[in-house]
Amino acid sequence: MTFTTLSPGSLLRTIMCMPGTNILMLEWLIIGAGIHGCMTATHLASADPSLTRDKKLLLIDSETGPLAAWDRLTARVGMKYLRSPGVHHLHPEPRNLFRFVKRNDYDLNHFSGTSRKPSVPLFHDHCTKVLDELNLLPCFQQASAFSIERCVSGWRIETDQGSLFTRRVVIATGTKEHCQLPSWLPDEDAQSVCNLHQKQKLTPAAPPATIIGGGMSGVQTALELGRRYPSQVTLAIRHPLRVWEYDSDPEWMGGKYEQLCRRTLTFSERRNVISRARRTGSITKNLYRQVRREQNLGRLEVKQEAVQNVIHGPAGWLIQGGQTTWEARAILCATGDQYHPSRSPLLARLIDSYRLPLTPCGYPALAAHSLEWAAGLYVSGPLADLAIGPTARNISGARTAASRIQQEARHVSYKYIFNQ
Repeated sequence: MTFTTLSPGSLLRTIMCMPGTNILMLEWLIIGAGIHGCMTATHLASADPSLTRDKKLLLIDSETGPLAAWDRLTARVGMKYLRSPGVHHLHPEPRNLFRFVKRNDYDLNHFSGTSRKPSVPLFHDHCTKVLDELNLLPCFQQASAFSIERCVSGWRIETDQGSLFTRRVVIATGTKEHCQLPSWLPDEDAQSVCNLHQKQKLTPAAPPATIIGGGMSGVQTALELGRRYPSQVTLAIRHPLRVWEYDSDPEWMGGKYEQLCRRTLTFSERRNVISRARRTGSITKNLYRQVRREQNLGRLEVKQEAVQNVIHGPAGWLIQGGQTTWEARAILCATGDQYHPSRSPLLARLIDSYRLPLTPCGYPALAAHSLEWAAGLYVSGPLADLAIGPTARNISGARTAASRIQQEARHVSYKYIFNQ
């Protein structure tokens, strides 16, 4: 994705936020430039173009550009089509992607299924176009935030590039920085044992290769490597492949969770609803058919047994399962993440400094139908779980959160004075 960054001196300021100091404040600072951060930015910029025209909105991320982590993962696992339907994308108007397709003569091969799931190249091109049309590419800065502090009329964010000052901040960080290797894997030789979601560049997998995990990332990677190395790839799964078209039932994309929250009073009950509704570790029917075809043709081996241990072997590694043992030169893990707000140093400091309200499960305790955690401080993505529901972490949830933040901000005047 092509983008333009501003020089650090143009937006990143290193002056102290003290009473009486004249500071050119940002209106919005969004921490995280993945799907959720970019979605929030497009909704805000579409509703108020002056934010980008006057450089009053800024996206920051440790990655090199907007959606860089998304682009890296989709390429790494060999994703062909999104799991989300074609009405879920960055632009606030649901039909915008289809109009983009007509204007640019994309053929029908760029869609899959009756819900018209877009191809990865189409989604990528549309994202680039939306960010460019809304003038958001110049509003990106590569920087890592490590502190969020209240100051006069807003917030000060300390980054590795200096200090930023903003009236409102959105925390839209994701879960992928919390990916972990299973405990039974050896710590050494990271070149041949890795997590597919890690940021570090991966060494090309050498056959024979084993992919551990039966969700979307693991299965797509197994299929991609199986095409490259027929009969030399193993997919190791603990349970039969779980087949669901979406990662939660489509009814959760509507108002079901909001209606349920009117009856479900406690945060613990909400968490139970979300846990039951989410279909983690599942794959689509299309991917399931591909796995069975490759398996029947002998090009992909599927082992349904829990891995017990991994030791050094003649080919590199010897993987000991519950029933069999097999060799691998490369082990690629797609075993989910261990995300929790308390594991983020940035969030842990923020929560401790301002005693921000938490639910029993340690997530933000947000007011009904609001994503404002504190005055002028909003959340999206996993942090919005208890407010958005089962879809909070996917593209549908990103759209819901972005729309809600934009609507909340429209009706509230932000002239907060905080005591130091």
